[in-house]
Amino acid sequence: MGKTKRQSYTFTVREYGDGTPYIACVPVGREWSVLGKGSLSFVLPMGTTLKIAKKAGAFLNKNIDLISFTETLGPDKYSRRRA
Repeated sequence: MGKTKRQSYTFTVREYGDGTPYIACVPVGREWSVLGKGSLSFVLPMGTTLKIAKKAGAFLNKNIDLISFTETLGPDKYSRRRA
C-alpha cells in the first residue's frame, strides 16, 4: 500500500445554476496536489431541498475530521498469484 495523506475540509452547501443544491468540499489550509487542479463535491439525490442539504452539510462538518487519500502502488511480486 502507498502513502496516505489526510486533509481537513469544510462542507459548504452551494447551488448549481438551476438552484439544485450540492455540497462542496473546501480544503482547510494547503490543497492536496494528488487531486490536481479541481474540486471535490457531493452530488445529492434528485429532489433534495436546500434545507435538507444544509442539514447534511452540518452533519458532515460535525462528524468528519479529515478526508484521507491512499496512493495505490502497482502490483508487486508478493501480490501475484503463483501458477
